[in-house]
Formats: sequence, structure tokens, C-alpha cells
Amino acid sequence: MGDRRTRALVSSAAFAVRLAWLADRRALVHVLVVQVLSAAGMTAALVVTQKVFGSVLAEGPAAAGRSPALVPGVIGVLVAGALFGALRLSGTARMAVLTVKVDRLVAGMVLEAAVAAELRRFEEPDFHDRLQRAVFASRRQPAQAVVLLVTAFQAALTVLAVGGAFAVMAWWLLPLVLLSAVPAVKAAGRQRGAYHDLHHDLSENRRLREYLERLLTGRDEAREIRALDLGHVLTGRWQDQYAREVESTERLLRSHARRRMAAQAVGGALTCLAVGVLWWLADSHLLPLSVAGAAVAGVWLLSVRINTFAGMLSGIGENLLRLTDLRAFTAPDEGAIPPPLMPRQKTVDEVPFGEFRAEKLCFTYPGTDTPAVRDVSLDLRPGQVVALVGVNGSGKTTLARLLAGLYPPDSGCLLLDGEPVTDLGAHRERTAVVFQDFTRYKLPAVDNIAFGRPRTAADPARVREAARQAGALEFLAELPDALDTPLGKEFTGGADLSGGQWQRLALARAFYRDAPLVILDEPTAALDAHAEDRLFTQLRRLFAGRTVVLISHRLRSVRNADRIYVLRGGQVVEQGDHVSLLRTGGHYADLFRTQADAYQTAGTT
Repeated sequence: MGDRRTRALVSSAAFAVRLAWLADRRALVHVLVVQVLSAAGMTAALVVTQKVFGSVLAEGPAAAGRSPALVPGVIGVLVAGALFGALRLSGTARMAVLTVKVDRLVAGMVLEAAVAAELRRFEEPDFHDRLQRAVFASRRQPAQAVVLLVTAFQAALTVLAVGGAFAVMAWWLLPLVLLSAVPAVKAAGRQRGAYHDLHHDLSENRRLREYLERLLTGRDEAREIRALDLGHVLTGRWQDQYAREVESTERLLRSHARRRMAAQAVGGALTCLAVGVLWWLADSHLLPLSVAGAAVAGVWLLSVRINTFAGMLSGIGENLLRLTDLRAFTAPDEGAIPPPLMPRQKTVDEVPFGEFRAEKLCFTYPGTDTPAVRDVSLDLRPGQVVALVGVNGSGKTTLARLLAGLYPPDSGCLLLDGEPVTDLGAHRERTAVVFQDFTRYKLPAVDNIAFGRPRTAADPARVREAARQAGALEFLAELPDALDTPLGKEFTGGADLSGGQWQRLALARAFYRDAPLVILDEPTAALDAHAEDRLFTQLRRLFAGRTVVLISHRLRSVRNADRIYVLRGGQVVEQGDHVSLLRTGGHYADLFRTQADAYQTAGTT
């Protein structure tokens, strides 16, 4: 365990330096040069002090004020101190800029790794734990690691420099002074490892707290939290979860505080022993008083620097161990499907999209044993509208995600014109999906539509045409800044939309994407009955020439589909058009008559 953690520390230190080099190599070099010069200046100051002190003592107390070495030596030390002070200020300024650049670099790495992760990874609790630790590590941890490493580098140089000067004066005491730091270093290492283990154990606890914080502070959640008076309940749960971290931290600190205090006491005793030896040697005239005085100053300075360095190791080590979480999360996933090379998106006319077939698809969500989709096969042809129907939990949405290339199937395959679809990234580029739980981007309205084709600059004319096709242009034109209005009251000049208006924006994204395969998962759930009927009536015209997969729990909306696949328990149990399925009198007919009876009952009451 110790060797593995030591290797992890070394690797993380190299990783932190590499991050700083990538962020701003000139700033890093500047800071390191300043530290080297500062350490050299401290060594020179100690040597000059010893020389001046020895010269003054050699001429006697009466002639001390007239010593030719005193005034120049003092002036030289003061001038050098001023110069090195200015040098340190320049290093501090460059260090501040470097930390900001490292923060930006690392945060971008985490975001890119999260975006590159396959969708099914987001179903795994372990992935969310790793993501939480990576996000935690990215928040100034790398920048702090760089700062601490530079500070430790300076301290190490100072220890070496002062140790070198001290060795010239009393080399035989150097091992004793160095030995005084060993107990503190070992105690710090044990505490560092315990902190890292605790950090891992608290990952899910912190994720739960962050979720509770979003519930308590989010604008969208504020209405229901107040309507149900949930504030005190959720705050109480947040307090309970935080109390677990506080209790664990207190136990850890109590168990390690005694060890670190004992280590400090042993180190202090060894330092006192070194000073006592110097005092005895000077008193016995075995060591010149000037050398003994400078050596005592060196012992004190070296002891302080060594103990400071040992204290730093605890903070540095804890910080660097957290960087292992960052490295692990941002490292390429060898088992993941590589993203496409981001070519220019092609239009429908440029991408041939013929017969699309799903063959014996199976998929099980991580952490479950029951397949969500089992041996599903279906055919889709250009210009067709194919409907997927079934009760809640029958596998409709999961099947749609498989067809869209969002999940790789556990078994089975997708075929395009008889050829297996192996590049799911390229397949997604040719697919437009409107999810039932679509995302509401609280950004300008134009972005909400143009995100349908994010790799090209927004085309204002096409944005307006997509909004018109989705029936959104009229209400968008009435916003304060029309399409440039931020869609969120949290932002200056922002505006709110109704649920139905948001759904029209999601449809506009699909129109703007202009893809040959269109998957609509409950696309009218937030629309009123009249708007829903108009949309389904115009569906073929709006998506002419495209392959359309329609999911709807309102069976009257899918009556005109070319083919209807009926799912139950993740399997296709029936297929055909509306008339043939009613004639069969199976599961679809039962569902349709149940809904029809409900409408008739509602109309007579």
C-alpha cells in the first residue's frame, strides 16, 4: 500500500507539473527561477553573516563599530534583501496568473471527459462517484498542487542551501538535524493516506448533499418545495449527511493528532540536542564562537525549514492523491467508442439513408438483471412513419435510444442498407431526437434551436424557418429581444416560456438538424389537444422523405402510422397498421379500446 501510494504521489506530481507547463510554460519557468535565486540568496546571506560576525568578534567588542567588514556587509545584506523581495513579488504575480490558467485547463479536461463518456456510463453509480471526485479535484486542486509544489521546491532548495552552509561549519551535526524531521514526515504520511481514504468513502455522501442543495436553491424546484413545505425536511437531511462527514473528520483528526504531536516533540528534542552540543563545544573552546553562533542560527533555520517542509508534505500529498482521481477520470477509456473526428455536418441530400433495420436488439441497464429490451427486430424505410406503443415500462424509450445510437446494444445490431452500423457517433449525426424529457437550455432562443446542428455557425434564416415549422416563430417574435432573448428569468432580460412553448422549441431543434432519421418520444406531451392534432396531421409533410419513429402513449395519435410495433416487457408482441391490429383483437386493441372508453366516459360526464 505504501509503495503504491508513493508511486501515485510521484506520478501525480509529474502530472501537476505537466499541467502547469501546458497552461503557461513561461510563467512556470519564471516562478522556478525566482525560487532558485531566492534559495541561493538565502545561502549567501547566511555565509556573509557568518563571515561578518567572525570578523567583528576577531577585532574585539571595542573595535566592533570600526570594523571595515561590518558596514559593507550590512548594506550588502539589506540591498540583496530588497532585490530579492522585488523578485519574489514578480514570482508571486506570475504564480497567480498560472493558477488561473491551470484551473481553466483542468476544468476543461473534466468537462471534455464527461462529454466523451458513453451514455450508459451515466447509469452507473460508480461513474458518478468518479465524476464527483474529479470535479472536486478540478476545483483549484491542481492549481494548489502547483503552488504547493513550487513552495516545496523552494523549501527543498533552502534546506539544501542552508544544509550546505551548515555542513561547512558543523557537518557532523547535519545528520542529527535531518533526523529530527523523520517522525513528522512519517506521521504526516499516515494522516495523508487516511484523508484520501475518507475522501473516497464520502463520494456518494457529497453527491447526495449536492443534489439536496440543488433542490433547495434551484428556481425550477422552488415552487414545489414551498407548496409542499419541504424546505425543513430537505435541509434536515442535508444536515444529517454533512454531520456524517464532520464526525468522520473529527475521528480521523483525533486519532492522528496525538501521533503528530508526539512526532513534533521528538523532532524538537533532537533540535535542542544539536543546539546543546554546539553550546558545549563553544563553551569548551573546541569551536570558534563565530562558527558556533552561525551554526546555532543555521540549526534553527534548518530545523524550521525542514519542519515546514514536512508539514507541506502532508498538504501536498493529500492534494496530489486527489489528482489521481482527476487523472483516472480524464484518461482515455480504452473500452469506450471513440468520438467522431467532427467533420462538417452533411445535409440529408448528401448522406444516403436507405433501409434501416434493427436486428434482435437486447439491452440491460447497468445494475439491473432484467433486460429493458429483448430480441427486438424492426424495419424502417425512408418516408415511413413507424410508431412504438406500449404501457409505461414496456421498453419504448430504451428502444428509441438504441435506434438513435445513444446506447450500444448488448447483443444484436443496427443495419443500414444491409451494412452493420459500427460508428455510433456518425450514426448520431444523422439522427434527430426529441426526448420526452428534453433539456431546457436557459440560453438565448436562437441557441435553443441552432443547437440542433452545433458544429456549424447558426444560420438565422434556417433558425427562423425551423421555428416556423414547429409553430414557435410567433411567440418567439414577441419576446423582448426576439430570438436573442435568454430563456430564463435568472438572467438579465430573460423571459419564461410555458411547457408547450418549450416543447415547440425542442421540435424546432429537430427541424433545424435536418436529419434523415427522426425519433420523436412523446413530442406532444406538453401540447394541448388541438395543437397535438395539427402536429400529427402535418407530420408527414413536415418530415417528408425522412424515416420517422414516433413514440406516443395516446394511441389515437398513431393511427395513421405506416407500421405500429407494440411492446410489452421489452419485447415486440404485435406489429402491423392500425386497422389490422384492431382486427387482430390483441394487446393493441385492448389498449386502444381502453383509451377510447375513457374519452367517451369523459365526454358524457
